[in-house]
Amino acid sequence: MTVSIYEQALQRIASLPKGEERRKLLQDKNFRSQVLSSGANVTIYSGDVKSDENISLEEALSDVYVGLIQRKNKNGHLDGLGALGGLAERTSEEEFYRLEQEERAELVTQRDDVVLCVNTPILTQNIDIIRKKNVLREMREELDDLGIQDLSIDPARLELVPMPKVKDDNFMINIWSGTGKCFAISPYCHLYKDKEGLIDKIIAHKKEKEGGEVSSYKKIPLFKALGAYGNHGSKDCQLEDGRSADKDYRYPHEYLAAWALAAKLLNYDPNKMVALSAEVQSSVSHLISFSKLAEATGQTIDDLAEVLRVTPDTIKKMDHRNQTIFEQKKIKNNALIDKIPQY
Repeated sequence: MTVSIYEQALQRIASLPKGEERRKLLQDKNFRSQVLSSGANVTIYSGDVKSDENISLEEALSDVYVGLIQRKNKNGHLDGLGALGGLAERTSEEEFYRLEQEERAELVTQRDDVVLCVNTPILTQNIDIIRKKNVLREMREELDDLGIQDLSIDPARLELVPMPKVKDDNFMINIWSGTGKCFAISPYCHLYKDKEGLIDKIIAHKKEKEGGEVSSYKKIPLFKALGAYGNHGSKDCQLEDGRSADKDYRYPHEYLAAWALAAKLLNYDPNKMVALSAEVQSSVSHLISFSKLAEATGQTIDDLAEVLRVTPDTIKKMDHRNQTIFEQKKIKNNALIDKIPQY
């Protein structure tokens, strides 16, 4: 039996230990292309920014909320916050052309790369079609996990957040056991303005389904969501890297999409972005590090700046100011601890 290029590449990476060796191999663009697939998600948000220049940025964003799912893993344990979305369901050419026409037609609602063209099912490589179908299908499946079957969004209103160099290879690098299928992922993040009260409708009608991948849906202030990455989790409520499974975004690119939303609402004003970052840092006990976020998404500071439509120097200012605030809070907390009487 002929072994495909994908299967050969998968065998190669499975032979390597988890961690740095796999990471280095996936830095080879040619190799990564052999195990590459895509994913897509949508951050639904409501509200508008206040235009008053005499208020804090937290107050300016106080009417803006994002809807986030609380994920759970196959064991039923909490698995981080996130946007509605997931991996693309794709079809190989070999599989597609082996099927009869009626069987191909059945794939239109099941696979993200099969579409109808003049009533004929065809296989497409158009990522703009695939990413939108991916979002709609995953949203349908995840809302079904909450007992909701009658809500949908207008795909024409999906706003792509350009992240040309973002990667989601963490599972293949650090988690995958080497058995079964696995992919390196290029994720496509979208924003969607809630004009119909979708977030409130989901919350009002949600009911967790046993065995599903979603345990709840939350309406969270955008300002709070901007701090939801880097919280330390308790021993029984941790992601694999030690972050909180109930307070943190599961995926760093979805967290980055929240910052992209904030940047959009603040008209990509660099001064406001630095000030907002400082306010968020002051509101949390963990470090908000954009350099670490860039690393977690396989990007550079320059790439991150492109996503947020600011200069790399602005990102560096955000990081520097956050580090200063974090260190000052740590010193203050240590001083308070030193004043506690010892018995």
